[in-house]
Amino acid sequence: MKYTINLFGYNVDCQLSTVNEGLHIEILEEEQRALKQYLIRVLPKYGREASSASSLQTLLELAIDAEKTLEGRMVEPKLKLPYEFQPEIKEKLIEAAALQEMSATQLLIRIIEKKYQEIIG
Repeated sequence: MKYTINLFGYNVDCQLSTVNEGLHIEILEEEQRALKQYLIRVLPKYGREASSASSLQTLLELAIDAEKTLEGRMVEPKLKLPYEFQPEIKEKLIEAAALQEMSATQLLIRIIEKKYQEIIG
């Protein structure tokens, strides 16, 4: 079953399956790369050193530690985009974001990250 989970303030698409009453979560490699980029961008805001040389495991450990010390959840930084969209494009963006239960800015960031991974990866 396809499902979206929120890890450290970032929505990740994954596959949920059950085998012998055990729950398994599988996250595609491109989603893992996007999560890694997100953590590299966000962890410094929470006082954690993160770089592209850090492994995903290290970043996850830092994120878990950050949330434990926060006694709450990490959130994605809010960005004010430096440009305006045509009204019909903006409406579509807001509608698509609402359907995915995220802000329009978060959706734009996610789209850009996926495209970046396609080009670079």
